[in-house]
Amino acid sequence: MNEKVKIKDFIRILKKRLLIIILTALCITGFIIFSSLYIMKPTYQYSTQVLAGSLSMNEKEASINKVQENRQLALSYMDIIKSPQIMIGVKEALNLKTSSYDLLKQVSITNRDNSQIITIAVKDSNPESAKVIAQTVATQSISTFKDITSVKQISILNENETGQAELLFPKPKFIIAISIVIGFFAGIGLALLREHFDDSTYTDRELERLGIPILGRLHVNDKRANRKRKTSYKNLPSTKRGEFSEY
Repeated sequence: MNEKVKIKDFIRILKKRLLIIILTALCITGFIIFSSLYIMKPTYQYSTQVLAGSLSMNEKEASINKVQENRQLALSYMDIIKSPQIMIGVKEALNLKTSSYDLLKQVSITNRDNSQIITIAVKDSNPESAKVIAQTVATQSISTFKDITSVKQISILNENETGQAELLFPKPKFIIAISIVIGFFAGIGLALLREHFDDSTYTDRELERLGIPILGRLHVNDKRANRKRKTSYKNLPSTKRGEFSEY
């Protein structure tokens, strides 16, 4: 029974504060959409893949030792990519203003278990910059790795790819959906908060809930009603207002 009463009270508050909920939802939704699309910087990601070792092996080479060797080769190459030497080289080659530490945070390296393919992904606010940085990181790391280890079986898989960077943020459909949900719940929260601090009563039922008996009702005419009566009285003919014409 108490749960039903609470639900009824909640619905009553929503109906009572419907205007606040709608205005709050519209304001917050508009603010989130505007700030996400026009104020915050977008984020693009470009990925390139590097092959460590050779994928084509005959029956003699297809042994556990060869697979383990390719795995170690991939892990070693991943360590080279993360080294400050590569980031400094990329920074100097592209004349970037960011530090090598910030550049390293833009670069992410992924590799599945027992896989010879390493994915180098770069995030940046400019799609062309993300693409150029990813390609430069791949070429410089491969060149450095070959000079250090004298291993030649390492190459870029999508070296001639003409693809564009992928937009990660903002995605308009996702932003609009999330902003509507946030705005709606923020409006409900503000309505409940307003109801909590509002001690005034508006209906007879609210007085009955407080245990206050109602002795009677007094209808007070407002200013608008008085104005209507005055104007209607003034517009009456003189004979009806008690005035007599002279004969």
